[in-house]
Formats: sequence, structure tokens, C-alpha cells
Amino acid sequence: MSRVIRCFVICGITLIALTAKARAEDSAPRQMNLRLAECIEIALSNNSQIVQDRYNVALSEVSVDDSRNAFLPSATLSWNASRSIQGPREGSVLDPETGVLITSLGESRVSGGQSVSLGGISIPLYNSQSFSNLSASKLGLKATRMSQSNNRQQTIYDVKQNYFNLLKAIELLEVQKEQIHVSEENLRRQETLYEIGSTAILNVFNAKSTLASSKVTLINRENNVEIARANLSFFLGLGPEVKLVPTQEQFEITPQTVSYEDALDRAMDSHPDLLRWKYTMQEARTRLRGTQRNARLPSATMSASYGWNLGKDEQFLGIEDLFMKNYSYTVSVNIRLPVFNMGTENSIRRQKLQYLRTQEQFDQAKRQRIQQIRQSYLSLERTRRLISANEAAVKAAEESFKLVDQRYNLGGGTFLERQTEEANLFRARSDLVSAIYDYQIELAQFQFRTGILAERD
Repeated sequence: MSRVIRCFVICGITLIALTAKARAEDSAPRQMNLRLAECIEIALSNNSQIVQDRYNVALSEVSVDDSRNAFLPSATLSWNASRSIQGPREGSVLDPETGVLITSLGESRVSGGQSVSLGGISIPLYNSQSFSNLSASKLGLKATRMSQSNNRQQTIYDVKQNYFNLLKAIELLEVQKEQIHVSEENLRRQETLYEIGSTAILNVFNAKSTLASSKVTLINRENNVEIARANLSFFLGLGPEVKLVPTQEQFEITPQTVSYEDALDRAMDSHPDLLRWKYTMQEARTRLRGTQRNARLPSATMSASYGWNLGKDEQFLGIEDLFMKNYSYTVSVNIRLPVFNMGTENSIRRQKLQYLRTQEQFDQAKRQRIQQIRQSYLSLERTRRLISANEAAVKAAEESFKLVDQRYNLGGGTFLERQTEEANLFRARSDLVSAIYDYQIELAQFQFRTGILAERD
């Protein structure tokens, strides 16, 4: 009996352990190794703004269809069949022969019929506002598509920015780990020298202080990596259970081949955000003109209706009966000429103000685009020159640290000089890493503001 109980206990413990392991595996973050192009593809599929833009374009297409439908006739067809039965009534009559009052029950009365009507036929002959509404809705569709294109490029830029920020944070973390490794070696070396009486206790404390400061920086950079990873995951539309690991890629540092003037001309002609404002302004102007014409020009509409009835005792002998008997039809033409309507005048005034506002917004968008392109162009050139300067600084710092280290080992230098050169070396390496990835971010921003941002490099 005790052996059976022991088996049950062992099975229960094993089951609990397996369940806990499975839950731990489910809660563990799922790692995804992604290249930049793969991140862009995922973002364009999952990003909320991209999905909303698809619905916005579909709604604008429906608005265009509604404007086209204003030119089509409308009609309603109805068929009605009725049958009415009125029950017998009780009545009294005087029998002339006997003079007795006789009560009798009458017969039921049945009535009914059928009718067919084709009514509500309305054919628009001329309405100036219908033409304006169609043109305005087409311009609105173009503006929506340009907004979709601009948001698509914005998403690509956001992904690139966060991808490069994550790579930069990882590279800076590696530089800091290397610095901590060097600082730990320095501390062990100073402690050994102090034990044999070859250095002062001050150098040991300096080494400990440098190591502690490096560890503080390491903690901050580790946190920066996780923040950058979370930001990239958010822009890709992925959950917190996914751990993104960017695949190391080689990114060339090449001078920008597009001049400032060419970039500015290209942006003014084809940037989707400027085209969006342009089409929005044209849409407001078209609606204004449509309202003005509708307030001054006549509109004409033709309407028609047809009806046919069949009585209870009549028979339907064929389709020709619809046009031979019991029919009626009406045809009318309605011409409306506006004389005075204060509401229409207010509508014209309101739409004129809206048009002037969109015109000013379009002009402001162009001015802002010029300023942004100029700023990005200068920042891109500055960052490219910083890379060259930082590369030279790293080489110089490496040579300087090597010479100071050799002189210190030979007893010709101080520990403080060595610490200073070590800090300069790792600061130069960190600056170079930041400049390299900042250049990629500046390049993506320049391409986005110019309107030439590509999905794949």
C-alpha cells in the first residue's frame, strides 16, 4: 500500500514540474532575428496607421461612387394584391302575405384587386453641383492616397530610426563592456602593485572609482538597449513577448549624391505630403465653385410614374393588358431656378473661408518642407564629416594610449595619465559608434523629407 502511495506522489511531483516548465517556456520571450528589410515588411503589414489608411482609401472610393450615382436615375417598383371580405349582415323584412316580421341573414361581400406601379422615377437632367461634387470627391480620393503614401514612408522612416537606435545601443553596450574589462584588469594590476609596494594606495582607489563609474554607465546602456528594443517592437506591431534581435548588417557611409537644389525640386514636385495638401486645397476650391454655380444656375429633373389596376372580377389576359386598359402614367419636368437663399450665401462664405485656410496650410507646408530639407541636408553632411573626424580621433587615441601605457610600464608615466588616455580612447570609440548610426538615421530622415525613401536598401 505504501509503495502505491509513493508512486502516486512521484507522479504528482513529476506532473507539477512538467507543468511549471511548460508555463515557463510559454512566458519566456520569443526571439526573432530580423534584418532591416524584414522589419520594414512586418511594419507595413501590422502597423495600425497603415491599416487605418487602407480603410480611409476605401471610404474615399465609396464617396466617389456616391457622387457618380447622382447622375443615375432612380425608380421604385411595387406590386399590391388585396382581398377584402365583409361578413353578412342581419336584417328584418315584413312578409306582405302574412304580415309577419321576418329576420334574415344576408350574404358576404367580397372585393379586392391587384395593382402594379412603377413610381418614383427621377432622371437628373442637369445639376451643376453634381459635377462639382464628382470632381471634388476624386480630388479627395487623391488626397487620401497621398496621405497613405506619406504615412507609409513615415512608417519606413520610424522603423529605420528605431532599428539603427537599437544597433547603436547594442554597439555602445559592447564598447562599455570592453571598457569595464580593461578597468577590471587595471584594478587587479594596481592591487598587485600595491601589495608589493610598487604603487600608492591612491592609484588603487582611482582604479576602483573608474570601475564603479564604468559599471554605472553599463547599467544605463543596458537599459537603453531594452528601451530601444521595446520601441522597435511597438512600431512593428509586435507584442512584448517577442525579443527582437537585429541582424548585423554592413551600412555604407557614402556622401549624398543628391544636391540640395535637386532634393528641393523633387520634394516640391512629388512629395506625397505636399501633394496631399495640394489636392485638399483643390477639393475645397472645387466645392466652393460648385456651391456658387448651384446658387446661380438652374437645375432640371424629369420624373415619371406608371400605374395599373385589376379589379376583382377582371382577369389578366397577358402582358399586353398592362398597356391596353386600367393603366395610368405621368411624366413631368421640373426646372428649379434659385432666386435668393440666405443659407446658400452663408454656405458660400463658409466654403470660401475653408478654401483660403487650406491654401494657407498648403503654403505653410511648402515653407516647412523647405526648412526641413535644408536642416536635414546640413545635418547629414555634418554627421558624415563627424565620422571621418571620429575615425581619426580613435586612431590617435589608440596610439596615444599605447604610448602612455608603454611609458607607464617602464616607470616613466603616472597612473593618472594612463587613466586619462584610457577614458579618451573609449569616449572616442563611443562617439564613432554614435556617429555611424546617427548618419544612417539622418540619411533616412533626409530621404523621407525629400520623398525618396525606399523600402529596401
